[in-house]
Parts: sequence; structure tokens; C-alpha cells
Amino acid sequence: MRNVIKMDIYRLLTSLSFKVCIILVFVQNFISGPLTKIAFFLARKLMLSSDMTEQEVDELFGVWSRDFYIGNAVASQLGGICTIIFLLCIVFFSYSDIQHGYIKNIAGQLPKRSYTVISKFTVMQLTALIFYGVSVFAKTLGQLICGQRLKFDMVFPGELDMETFSFGPDRVFSLGHALAEFGVKILLLSCMCALILLLTTGLGSNVAGTIAAVVVGAGFTGVAYAAASLAVSRLFRLEDFSFSDYMPDSLYRSDLVADGGMIRSIIIAIAATAVLLFITIKLYDRKEFK
Repeated sequence: MRNVIKMDIYRLLTSLSFKVCIILVFVQNFISGPLTKIAFFLARKLMLSSDMTEQEVDELFGVWSRDFYIGNAVASQLGGICTIIFLLCIVFFSYSDIQHGYIKNIAGQLPKRSYTVISKFTVMQLTALIFYGVSVFAKTLGQLICGQRLKFDMVFPGELDMETFSFGPDRVFSLGHALAEFGVKILLLSCMCALILLLTTGLGSNVAGTIAAVVVGAGFTGVAYAAASLAVSRLFRLEDFSFSDYMPDSLYRSDLVADGGMIRSIIIAIAATAVLLFITIKLYDRKEFK
């Protein structure tokens, strides 16, 4: 089993798709800070060149904050584009042994075929950690270049007062809370990896895996969840019911500590991942490789 995992790690790290995806994620996160700052001050300059006063511009855009909270970078999702890139990298890795035909040699040498599924899933966890590490490093580096001050807390806007349409004091959480949310986000991301593994390895469909990577990574499933929630609410006369509160990809895009969904997310991620892996192993055991 250990040798299978080592082989899959080597296969991942030496693949061109992995290297390209890592570079794309680094660039995406690195330029996000400088581009945001440029856009902010450019918009302010355009507004000031019009008839607006500086006070009116400040009310419209707010004041640029020089604080960069690493806790938010650690606990946040990879981002829509980067999540798609990550899941596509998982698709390429998971299907490559089938695509190039050497899966039949590997499967024939193992005591159990399930070792291949477990090994791939294990390497996917390593891949997720690498992508997150690159994302946080690149984002922090870009913010430092912008002259931002590093702070290790995690901060969210306060509650919105509907009467005054103003936000209350910021909600500040420690780095420990950020690391806890990071751990849960990895579990939820693992569940999405298990879905890709089911489609590519269990069903042997590269196309289905690619479509799922784009749809799930971009959050297009939210439209389906909203429609299904509306139908269930009307059918069973339920109030405030939403499938998004129970779907791993939707929870992954949420602020779990701030919204209070940590425990529910852990249970759902573990249960869904276990079911998906079980189905994948059963389907893979019945496959015939020619």
C-alpha cells in the first residue's frame, strides 16, 4: 500500500498538469492584492475628478485598509477559479492511469483493487494541502508588496442594521479559529475530490469528471439547490429550508465559524465522503481491464 501511494505521489508531482495548475493558482492569488488596490484607488481618482467631494467618495468606497488578515486567507476557500483549477488537476491525476492504459498492470499486482482508490484519495489530500499552501503564500506575498500590515486574526463584518443600513463592529476570531475552519474546509474539499474519484475511477468517465469539476468548482450547483429548496418548501410547507445548508460544496464556500456551521459541516463531509468512496470501491472492484 505504501509503495502504491509513493508511486501516485511521484506520478502527481512529475505531471505537467500539476505544475501548470500550481503556477496558475500562484499567479491568480499573487496578483489579486495589487489589482484590488489599483482598482480601488483608480475608482477613487475617477470619482474625485468628477463633481463628488472627498467625503462623498469616502462614504461610497470607504477607506482603504492597510491590514491583511492571514486568518482569513487560511480559512477561506481557494476561490472560484482556483477551485476549478484544483478539481481539474484532480481529474487529470485520477484519470491518467486509465487514459494511458497502465492501470491494468497496477491493478493486477495489488492484493486488493481498493488499494488504488485509497491511494488516489490519499494523494488528493496532499494535493489539497499543497494548493492551499501555495494560495496562502502567494496571497500573502502579493499583499506585502502592496505595503499591507500582516495580522494573524480572522475578521468578518459586523451584523447589518436594517434600520440604519450600517454594519456593527467587526467580528474578530483568533488564528486558532481560522485553523479549525481550514481543517473543516479540507474535509469538505475532500468530499468533492471523492466525487471526482467516483466519476473518473469508479465510472471511468473523464468527461463527467471534468464537467463536475467546473460545475461544482464554480458554484453553479447553487441554482439547482435554490430550485430544489423552493420545491421542497412548497411541497412540505417548510420555512427557511435550503439544500445549500447541507451540501458539501455549498458549505465549502461559507464562512463556517462566523455562520456557526462547523459541526454540521464535519458530519456531512465525513458521511458523504465515506459513501462516495464506498460506491467507488464497489464499482472499481467490478471493472474489467483489457
